[in-house]
Amino acid sequence: MPKVSVIWLNYNSYSFIDVVLKSISSLLNLNYSNFEIIIVDNASTDGSFEIITKYVELNKPSDVKVKIIRNDKNLGYTGGNNIGWEARDPESKYVVFINNDVIAHPDSLAHFIDYMESSEVAAANGLLYRDEQKNTIYGAGGYLDEWLTSILACGGNTFDMCQDAKKERLITYADGAYLVARVDAIRKFGFNGRPFIDEVFMYTDDVMLSLRLWNHGQKVAYFPIEAGIHLTSLTARKTGAISYYPLRGRFITHAFIKTRYFRLKYFYYLRVKMMLQILCMFISKKYCNAYSAVTDGYNLGRKLAKLYGYLSLYKAPYLKLDNFTLISRIFLPIRSMKKVL
Repeated sequence: MPKVSVIWLNYNSYSFIDVVLKSISSLLNLNYSNFEIIIVDNASTDGSFEIITKYVELNKPSDVKVKIIRNDKNLGYTGGNNIGWEARDPESKYVVFINNDVIAHPDSLAHFIDYMESSEVAAANGLLYRDEQKNTIYGAGGYLDEWLTSILACGGNTFDMCQDAKKERLITYADGAYLVARVDAIRKFGFNGRPFIDEVFMYTDDVMLSLRLWNHGQKVAYFPIEAGIHLTSLTARKTGAISYYPLRGRFITHAFIKTRYFRLKYFYYLRVKMMLQILCMFISKKYCNAYSAVTDGYNLGRKLAKLYGYLSLYKAPYLKLDNFTLISRIFLPIRSMKKVL
């Protein structure tokens, strides 16, 4: 049975500590006999780290190894998980990145490894529900369309409504809420031998890792297994990061990932930047934050393209859009309506 390192990241989670403790409990009780848990705390200041540490001390099964790391500052999803990656057991064949608002199904890890061992897939997702009653699907693997809009398959649907939830298939990217990957694939094809880029901090990190793998001939897949329940971006929402980093991440991808309309993305960037600058000056200061997110993201994306080379969307499965929709996005504030069922 291959060794697995499970990396779980925390930052100021006191306001939803009940969910956090359920998440930890689900990992401590995974039905798999050869794994370690690496808890990384991003310099929490709200007492959540102390509660988590105490909970693990009282509830850890004797046969489960847990490493606890506390960073000196908040390194975000990317930096925190990279710290966990460096701390993994050198014998681990697989690594798992799982959010602190995900409650893992007890058999999920065993099923993931069974699929991975019988395939050539480098990274994978399973089925995540959005609620503890399992009424609604959070996602069944991620896709990008040609405007780089991120769309989770089956998101918002019930299991019976979505046939894609029931079949194995290749996907654009494995969502970072519960992502399983081969250690050797990340070491060979990741970003300087690591899964994530520290400067990205959070959002689109999973997209970039998956496309990096695809661009080096590796595969990313969805497996029809129940992975668990994702109670959706609680850390980002509770800490206010939701207002800046998603938009920043979107413009990182516009500058870093090439599509057939890559050259026109610059005009889109200029339009959005100019619009937000005007709104910031004359309407509300809240648009200043969005202006910063767009400019910071695009500049960072260009920097990453110089460091690592551009990523091509067309090395991976993707959702094709018609020319009218793509060109309209340059001039009109509309969102892609492409769906995955």
